[in-house]
Amino acid sequence: MNFCVLIPAKDERLGIGKTIQSVLDAGAAATDTYVIDDGSSDGTAEIAKSFGVNVLRNEKNISKAMSIRRLTIHFDLTNRYDVICLMDADTEVSKNYFEVVLNGMAAQNIAAVCGRAKSVPHNWLTAYRTFQYWISHAIYKGGQNNMNVITVAPGCASSYRAAAFAQLDWNRDTIVEDMDCTIQVHRKKLGELRYVPEAEVYTQDPATIRDYCKQMYRWQTGAWQIGMKYKMMMGLSRVDWEYKLLMVEGVVFALFFMFLPLWFLLYPKAIAAALLCDFGLLVILAVICSVCDRRLDILLHIPRYFPMRFIDCAVFLYTFWKTFLQRQHVDGWFAVNRY
Repeated sequence: MNFCVLIPAKDERLGIGKTIQSVLDAGAAATDTYVIDDGSSDGTAEIAKSFGVNVLRNEKNISKAMSIRRLTIHFDLTNRYDVICLMDADTEVSKNYFEVVLNGMAAQNIAAVCGRAKSVPHNWLTAYRTFQYWISHAIYKGGQNNMNVITVAPGCASSYRAAAFAQLDWNRDTIVEDMDCTIQVHRKKLGELRYVPEAEVYTQDPATIRDYCKQMYRWQTGAWQIGMKYKMMMGLSRVDWEYKLLMVEGVVFALFFMFLPLWFLLYPKAIAAALLCDFGLLVILAVICSVCDRRLDILLHIPRYFPMRFIDCAVFLYTFWKTFLQRQHVDGWFAVNRY
């Protein structure tokens, strides 16, 4: 199977070079690597061109989803390749990434393969993100894979069979094109989605609380948008039930967690015991994650993880209120500062 790599980018001067180099080092040919610069003002396109890859530029920002659509049509990619690999412009892939992805595509019923994202070490916040990623992949992704109910094939680590990719609709009515495409695969019955943890990518995560909140706001807002777009709260398919389980569980947990001070005043002994057990479990999981990912910094910053959950819950509830209840529409790029 032949494959190509698609990299949408906007103001990615600091990372686009590393991304392209890692893609080439992993076995992709420069002639099969395609970058679309969505109206950058920092020379992103010029840096990409220096690697000899194909570069298309939008004079003004048209959104990530529409950029991918334009790039695909311009180079007729779905007719020229068997597999289309999507990549973010702040991501580096492992040396065997494409080999593992193509092996995962061996069965004809596989429409898409998604890999495992890891956070590049930088500070305590990226250590927390690494812990979050590990929880997500170790507990949720494997189970979703076994039941064929994967809800998100992340844009930084997803590859599609060209025949399935050609049937995807690209539009601006949500801000999470990767989740939109994932649900389309389910809705259109294009084939199965497979999680391949050996297909590892290393992504640059926010280094500040402000940028972290912006990213979480985008992800959570997009998740609510997808649910409303595909009427997943009313749907009865397996992926609909998985979506309902995740989102309802998220709302219930977030409400409970945000009112912890009240619960503690009402039931001090019971809540104290529960918090002790919760923190103990967090420590155990952090130790396992630290060993599995060989990241000592995950252990060093454990005391910061508990208060970060208040931020996570607050952002989740805010997006639930604004997007799901008030039906506020949000679109456009949500770029965070690179470093």
